[in-house]
Amino acid sequence: MGTAYAASSRIWFTLWNGVITEVYYPTVDHPQIRDLQYLVTDGKSFVHEEKRHLKSTCERLSAHALGYRITNVDPSGRYAIVKEIITDPHSGCILQHTQLTGDETFISKLRLYVLCAPHLQVGGSSNNGYVVEVGGRKILMAQKKEIWLALGGTGQLFSYIVWLRGPK
Repeated sequence: MGTAYAASSRIWFTLWNGVITEVYYPTVDHPQIRDLQYLVTDGKSFVHEEKRHLKSTCERLSAHALGYRITNVDPSGRYAIVKEIITDPHSGCILQHTQLTGDETFISKLRLYVLCAPHLQVGGSSNNGYVVEVGGRKILMAQKKEIWLALGGTGQLFSYIVWLRGPK
């Protein structure tokens, strides 16, 4: 279970098999996301789903931090996905910094796709999805009643922000 250091934080998450599962907001008994993971392919010979196909290790970032480092390794050892996950103590936000490592020639051929399964308001039905553009960047949005989810990424290191917002 992960959360921020501040008691005012209203977001919690769990980890399993190398991926974020069950993101809770605004209270610990309201799951809003089923899971957040990557799909990896070379476009020709394989498709890997992080939680099903990769070997995973998980460690705390430090003894004094509430963040985690997850390393998911290809079964053949050709690449690894290294993720550092923390929450923002002042907003309903999870930050995931991701790095793809391995032989440059091999990883340059890979495509990573983020797969986020929103289950807003404790269920997957009637979730509405949108793509919005803010400052020249595309952001994936999901909404159900008064709960909103935003998922955005930046640059080559795949920094993803999961942000949940609802009634105060």
